[in-house]
Amino acid sequence: MRKCPHIAAVISLVLLGACEKDENRFERQGPEISPFVEVDVFRQEAGQPVELSIELRAISGLAELQVVKNGEAYDQVEFPADKLIATYEFYYEVENLPDGATIEFSFELTDQMGEKAEPYSFTVEVGPPFSITPATVSGAAVQAIAGRINRNITLTSDNIYLIDGLVSVEGNSTLTIEPGTTVLMRAFQGTEDSRLAITRGSRLVAEGTKDAPVVFTSSRTLAGDAARADWAGIFLYGRARTNQGAAIFEEGFVYGGTNDSDNSGTLRYVRIEYAGKNDADAIQFYGVGSGTRLSYIQVFQCEDNGIRFKGGAASLKYAVVSEHGAYGLWAEHGWRGRGQFWVFQTSIAATIIPVNFNNQARSVELRNDANDFLLQPATYAQLSNITMIGNGNTDLDGTRRGFRIRRGAMGVIQNIIATNFPDDGVRVEDVPPEKLEDGTMVLANARSFSNRSDFDEQAEDYFLVQPGFNVSDEPVPGISPANFVGSAPSSFDPASLDSWFSSAPYIGAVKNAETDWTADGQWCKNPDGSIR
Repeated sequence: MRKCPHIAAVISLVLLGACEKDENRFERQGPEISPFVEVDVFRQEAGQPVELSIELRAISGLAELQVVKNGEAYDQVEFPADKLIATYEFYYEVENLPDGATIEFSFELTDQMGEKAEPYSFTVEVGPPFSITPATVSGAAVQAIAGRINRNITLTSDNIYLIDGLVSVEGNSTLTIEPGTTVLMRAFQGTEDSRLAITRGSRLVAEGTKDAPVVFTSSRTLAGDAARADWAGIFLYGRARTNQGAAIFEEGFVYGGTNDSDNSGTLRYVRIEYAGKNDADAIQFYGVGSGTRLSYIQVFQCEDNGIRFKGGAASLKYAVVSEHGAYGLWAEHGWRGRGQFWVFQTSIAATIIPVNFNNQARSVELRNDANDFLLQPATYAQLSNITMIGNGNTDLDGTRRGFRIRRGAMGVIQNIIATNFPDDGVRVEDVPPEKLEDGTMVLANARSFSNRSDFDEQAEDYFLVQPGFNVSDEPVPGISPANFVGSAPSSFDPASLDSWFSSAPYIGAVKNAETDWTADGQWCKNPDGSIR
């Protein structure tokens, strides 16, 4: 487990595992203390809180928890005899002590049989929970950032910054990054990784310009040997609804809530390079609300998924995912967002393990929930003007699809292109017939061509066979494995959906060379790494 200082986490209780037994003997599991995030040292300033969630288990029944501070009783909880599992929310406000002072806490659990769990302890060290210090990477001077950012700070373009391990932004704070700023993510040997987490209530404001983007990249770029999976990714946690619960614990932090208009910040003209270590997505939006502004984002050379939405209601306009190993964009668990002008282009065979027919990468996948297709709020998207280009169209090119919608997800999908995939280009499934008939699920003005299979399931059986949807395998002039610039006329203008959409009555993400938004400025790279 990666050890990281962190704030409180709330998680659904789980059932106890079965006790082991042989033919003649029953092994009784003793009491256990398990923090949701393992902490050895928690650094915090005087007057600020230390919060930690701890799971307590005892198959014989919980009896008593004692919390000891510097050898003296701090808190005590007694449990009813039938309580087998509970979550204890630890809270301590750091006293007015000098920086460097330490406070020792230990947790002692007893079950109904009088048996004691192995104690758990950690140290609170008084002082700022984060640091920004001068360092050197490959001969270049940088400002190294470590720890938990608990105040508003700004990263300026006259410095190069280095995220060293896990850095989180907490306490309703805002991390602002100026246009033209480069943020290096330290590339570790072994399993350790660097990542940036924006917790619930906090914000990331990274507003670049077309000629001065904000760039998150590997520390190895300075030595010229950066590669996919050099670091993990960027995680934004919000308070918007998901269909998995109001408080979900994932990757060390909590997300979810009831505020669909929650604001986790602004990302504009941002490039994210060489991410995807330890199965992390390059940028992940967990329960992020519609108040978050996302536009002109490129994910370049990511080992795993490029963009991930889990629930929430954030929308994304102008996105490029280049040379992605797994999914280009994956949305599920009740995401209710909009998307326009998306480009996905990769020459990489799918990196998902194991590689088989049921475990294929997609450029775009929408799901609701694998176990309950009707779970609410359901994933429902309005998408238009998407171009998806895969890594080849034969069995030798591996397993990859273009667009897939399934497991209860639905939406209005218009003006899309899918080509050069080793499996189906466009696939729609699991949609109840009445939702096709009443227009809840729409696939229209779509071109899927030069794939191993152009359409499948309901995309083939329902939308392709009805001329009114304008779905066909007719090629779009100019579109090829090496070129995503080009379009075909469409009778549908996405501006008719609502004012968020721009007028674009054509099939594809980039109308023509004259209107190529990916080549406007210095923010977007070609697959070979050159600026477009």
